[in-house]
Amino acid sequence: MQPVVERILTDRFWQAGISIGSRDEFYARITSSKSTLEGFASSVRGKVRAVREACYSMLFSMSRMREHFYGFAELPGPLSEALFVDSPHLSSHQFSVLLNISRCLIDDCPVQFRSQFLPPMLSTLFTNIDRKVTTEWEIIEQRRNGISDGDLTTEMKSESVLRQLTYSAVIMVASLFDPQRGGKNSLTRPLYKNLNHLILTERDPPDPEGAESDPSAPQPTPNTSDSIRHFVLSSPAIFEPIMLFCTHALRMRDTRSGSIITRVIRSILQDFVPANDTQDTQTIATIREFICTDVLTACISSVHESYFVDMQKDLAQLIASIWCLYGFCSETPRAVFLSLPGISAEKVAQTESALHQTTSPRTQRALVLELLEPLRGISVAEQGKMLGSREERRKARSALQERYMTNEMETQQQTHRVDINDGPDLGGVADLFG
Repeated sequence: MQPVVERILTDRFWQAGISIGSRDEFYARITSSKSTLEGFASSVRGKVRAVREACYSMLFSMSRMREHFYGFAELPGPLSEALFVDSPHLSSHQFSVLLNISRCLIDDCPVQFRSQFLPPMLSTLFTNIDRKVTTEWEIIEQRRNGISDGDLTTEMKSESVLRQLTYSAVIMVASLFDPQRGGKNSLTRPLYKNLNHLILTERDPPDPEGAESDPSAPQPTPNTSDSIRHFVLSSPAIFEPIMLFCTHALRMRDTRSGSIITRVIRSILQDFVPANDTQDTQTIATIREFICTDVLTACISSVHESYFVDMQKDLAQLIASIWCLYGFCSETPRAVFLSLPGISAEKVAQTESALHQTTSPRTQRALVLELLEPLRGISVAEQGKMLGSREERRKARSALQERYMTNEMETQQQTHRVDINDGPDLGGVADLFG
């Protein structure tokens, strides 16, 4: 029964470059299938989708009442469960719709109601985003490895939609950790992304007098009490599921999302460095150890795979940042590298010393990549290259290969030797032309 329900609730859509036929042909097939079982299934899922999206619209409309909506103390818990607990069963396309409405509700929350509204909403949302996206990527990997079968066109559509969902979730994480984002006028608007420095600035609302402000102008840093970044970092119930999602995103085979998430993680490392004048809390120490173990291990594992060869610089920079910032207060980064095969303790010590002596990002990346050289994955193009010149490759043949080739050639010559006296007598034919 489950496959039948899954087929009924799976949306049909056309994608350029993936779907068979043109868009007009796709709509023609949809129109001609109204009297079939597929058309009946389309009507059923259309009704279900319409009811669900109507509920999303009503929630958004009620959120316009501001304090009368967000100030209702009994609302966040039941609302988060109703929205997200069963959300992993939605398709990736429908989950993207849920993510969009969730972002609107979260962005519109006034500062004074964040402490009661956002923790259950964000924690439940990212717990289920992580579950959904991780499970879908595992299914994709199983299909690639031949463990499970499926239609190629359907697989390409599913992967395309999953990449978009992953990217949307990553961008949401980046907006939550945006240092320029405060509490006022934090409505959902187009973001101007400068991902090299992880500065995601928002377009200001129109000026009351009618003149729009310049969106490219530097935005003032918000107060700590208004900063959504500070609120998320200081709320373990929110930060834990978000950090777990970020760690898993480092292993997802999507370099666009992976590159962004490496910069997101780098931007928050400084917040957990122990200060000299304050006592280090147990929560900060636990987060720091998690970064030194799970995040660092995920980075090294991705460096080892050929798929992430284009991300190696970003991964190496994140590894170097973790080691430089946390290496002096934790032995975990050094222990992780010492546990890797083919890397000696002397090489680890030399790399660690060199990292602490330089502040150049390029030099730090080069040191990490040199240390991980025995484990680094290489691209498919490099895997087919034959190293060395032709003369060097010729000299590299072993004596056994030479002997085998010589014996094989002698055997072939003996087997195919031609006897000129062997064959039919052609004397009579020669007399015809005499």
